[in-house]
This record gives sequence, structure tokens and C-alpha cells, in this order.
Amino acid sequence: MFLIIRKRTKMIVIITLLATIISGIFSYFIATPVYKASTSLIVSRTQSSALNNSQIQVQDIQTSRMLAATYSEFVKSRRVLQPVIERLRLPLTVDQLKNSVDVAAKGNTEIIEISVKNSDPRKAAEIANAIADSFVENIVKIMNIDNVQVIDKAIPPTSKISPKTSLNIAVAAILGFMISVFIVFLLEYMDRTIKSPEDIKKYLDLPVLGVIPEIKN
Repeated sequence: MFLIIRKRTKMIVIITLLATIISGIFSYFIATPVYKASTSLIVSRTQSSALNNSQIQVQDIQTSRMLAATYSEFVKSRRVLQPVIERLRLPLTVDQLKNSVDVAAKGNTEIIEISVKNSDPRKAAEIANAIADSFVENIVKIMNIDNVQVIDKAIPPTSKISPKTSLNIAVAAILGFMISVFIVFLLEYMDRTIKSPEDIKKYLDLPVLGVIPEIKN
């Protein structure tokens, strides 16, 4: 196996380098960069529970966590997203905007995180903040409660989340090497040319009478 690889080392190196270069060119010059901006909100106790008891009770926290899960679904509704599209004049449909939005309740906390992906870091932050504002406004109108507050507004991210250039290049180099080794062994398996006296005995089942040496120069 080592002899086969050594014999076709040049091919392995060329294929590996080619895969690495193509991946680098794609990541740096072709792939559209994607940025993610996030804003966080907290779901506080309902007003009724606050009036009944000035201290935070376990039941209040559990209720807030349940509301956080419900609100996470409500954030991506048409009622919340359509005003954002109109306010920012986005060239997107509700479904397109929805696909760029991620909403998650942070573990077992009462905090909701709204994340928006966009090729423009400023636009990503602007959309995230607009969604948070639209969400808070609609919660007041629909449920007649005011128990959601913004903790941190989204700011334009300084680094992209995609493409991950270094990772892409590393993966391409590994895949290029694996593919090149596969091709080498495939070519070796398909090669039926006679290269040695042993090949004559193996493939032709004939005796070897002699060997003519190759004299260079």
C-alpha cells in the first residue's frame, strides 16, 4: 500500500491542493457572507401575580417559563413579522423573513433570544430590533399584558457565521486527500500492464526466460 501511494504521490498532492484552492476561492470570493444579530427579552411575572405577592414565587417563575416558550412561537407569526417588513421596506415575504429568524428560550430561564441572519450586519441588527419591538407591541394588544421587556438590543455583528473559511479549507483538504487516495488505488486496481517478471507469471501464466535491463543515456 505504501509503495502504491509513493508511486503516485504527485497525483495525490495535486488533487489535494486543487480541492483546497477551490474551497478557498469559493469561501473568500463566491460564497455570500452571513451575519447573525441577536436581541434578548425577558418574560416577567404577570401583573396579577405581582399584585398578589410582592415576592417572586416558584409558581410565578414556572409560569414565566411557559410563557417564554409560547412567545417563542408567537415571534415568528405573520402578525409580528408583517409590520416589520412594512416598516423597514424589506424586499421579502413573511415566509422568507421567517426562515432567517431563530427564536429560542434560553434553557430553563425566562429569557427569549431573537436572532436574525442577513448578508448585511447592520440590516441583521435592524431587523432583530424591529421584530422585538413588533412582538412587544402585539403582545400588549392581543393579551392585554405588559410583561415582556427587552434586555439587550441587537448590535451589528463584527464577524460572520458563514462561510467558515478555515473549516471549509480544512475539510476540503481532508476530502481531497481521501478522494485522491481512492483514485490512486482504483487506478492501481484497474491497471493490467506488465511491469515485472512476477506480473508475467501472475497474469500470463508463462515462464520468464530472461530480463533485458534498461540502460539510460
